[in-house]
Amino acid sequence: MISVRTLSYSYPDGTNVLDSIELELKMGEFVALVGPNGCGKSTLSRHLNGLLRPTEGSVEVMGMDTRDSSNLWKIRQAVGMVFQDPNVQFIGSTLEEDIAFGLENLALPSMEIKRLVSEALELTGMEKYIYASPGSLSGGQKQKAAIAGALAMGSRFLVLDEVTSMLDSRSCTEVLNMMLSLKNKGIGLLYITHRPEEMLVADRILVMDKGKIVADGAPLAVIRELGEGHDLFELTPLLNLALRLEDTGVIRLNGHVLSPLALAEEICRLL
Repeated sequence: MISVRTLSYSYPDGTNVLDSIELELKMGEFVALVGPNGCGKSTLSRHLNGLLRPTEGSVEVMGMDTRDSSNLWKIRQAVGMVFQDPNVQFIGSTLEEDIAFGLENLALPSMEIKRLVSEALELTGMEKYIYASPGSLSGGQKQKAAIAGALAMGSRFLVLDEVTSMLDSRSCTEVLNMMLSLKNKGIGLLYITHRPEEMLVADRILVMDKGKIVADGAPLAVIRELGEGHDLFELTPLLNLALRLEDTGVIRLNGHVLSPLALAEEICRLL
């Protein structure tokens, strides 16, 4: 479990970015984090593996306090970070070499490294690309490879910062489905997104504004509670249409990846 208690964070100039955040994230839970630019989403995410440490309050990962420097290596193994541009995380000439790099730094036996690399690639559906150059992969495949690298290090939680924002609709759906598969295998996920239709696949959504969590709950419940007219996230035409169809009992949205093609296919199936 990741436990956040009265977390506040200020820049050196005194600017307050996070204000008394209370949060718990469980293994096997998929949580989407949304909110306007500058609300503190990325700052909060970087506290979860000790890249930033609290000005006030605490963050504990599986009982380890991020304020204790002696815990940071184990915390960063437990909580993997995956960013918007996967290219900045690749260093090996093949996918196998890239994923093995961090494991080699742990001085693990070569057979153990091969096993962990193989398992991580299998978890992400990337096993057939083991000898491919990271640069030759598609955008969606690169994100899956970056996630495999975190999993190989033993991550039990993944913090994913807008990992689908540079992907087309099909690749986006593939990555989200892979994330759902990881959730079902007990991996905890915190997913930062600006695409409101993506948050429907989450167990919970957290809505941030001005450094605070202003809503926390099941996606559809939070969307309806906030209603129209707020500026915390955009209700796209696609999401608005899907919500109206769900309100009239035509479709069910919970747990499904929403895309124009998926919605059209569902409507055609019903007809």
